[in-house]
Amino acid sequence: MLLTWLALTGIGLTAGVLGALLGLGGGIFLVPALTLLFDLPVRAAVGTSLVGVIATSAGVASVSRPGRGADISLALRLELATTTGALLGGVTAGLIHPQVLYIVFAVIVLATAGYSLAKMRRPAAPASESAVESLFRSDYRPTNWPVGLGMSGIAGILSGLTGMGGGFIKVPVMHSLMEVPLGVATATSNFMVGITAAASATVYYTRGDISPLVAVPTAIGVFVGAMLGSRL
Repeated sequence: MLLTWLALTGIGLTAGVLGALLGLGGGIFLVPALTLLFDLPVRAAVGTSLVGVIATSAGVASVSRPGRGADISLALRLELATTTGALLGGVTAGLIHPQVLYIVFAVIVLATAGYSLAKMRRPAAPASESAVESLFRSDYRPTNWPVGLGMSGIAGILSGLTGMGGGFIKVPVMHSLMEVPLGVATATSNFMVGITAAASATVYYTRGDISPLVAVPTAIGVFVGAMLGSRL
C-alpha cells in the first residue's frame, strides 16, 4: 500500500510539473497514467484527475507574482457558464459507456496537440520588459460576452467528461475573441479550472468514482509538481 501511495504521488508530481510547464494542466497526463499503469476504470481516473486539476490550480496560484494574477471579475462571470457545463459533463460521464469516454479523451488530446503545435510555430515575441508588461496590462475591456460564455460552457462540459481543465479552450477564447491580454487570460484560466474541476469532482465523488486513498496522494504530488513547474 505504501509503495502504491508513493507511486501515485510520483505520478502526480510528474503530471504537475509537466502541466505547469506546458500550460496544459495535469489531467492530460494523469488519466492515461492512472488507467494504463494502475488499471483504474476511466471514470475513477477522470475523477482523480479533476482533484489533481484543483491541486494544479492552487499550486500555480500560490506562487504567482503580484500584478500577474487573474481577473477575478471576468473569471466569476465566465464560471457561471463553465460550472454549469462542468456539472452537465460530470453527469453525462456517468450515463455513457466508458469506451465513449476513452474516445472523447483521445479526441481532446489530439486537439490539444494540434493547438500546441500551432503555438510552437508562431514567431516568439521579444522577451523585453515592455513585452512582458503588455501581457498583463490592465487597460482592457472584455468584449464578445455571448461567445465567451458559450465557449466557456463547452470547456466546462469537456472538463467534466475528460478530467482536463479546459484551458486550451479558455485561453484562446479570452485572448482572441474577448480581447483580454494573454498573460491575464492565462492566469484567469488557471483560476477558473480549479472552480470548474471542483464542480465536476463533486458529481464524481457523489457517484462513488473518487477514492480518497487514490486521489489524496495523487493530488499532493500534483500540488508540489505544479509549484515546481511554475518556478521552473
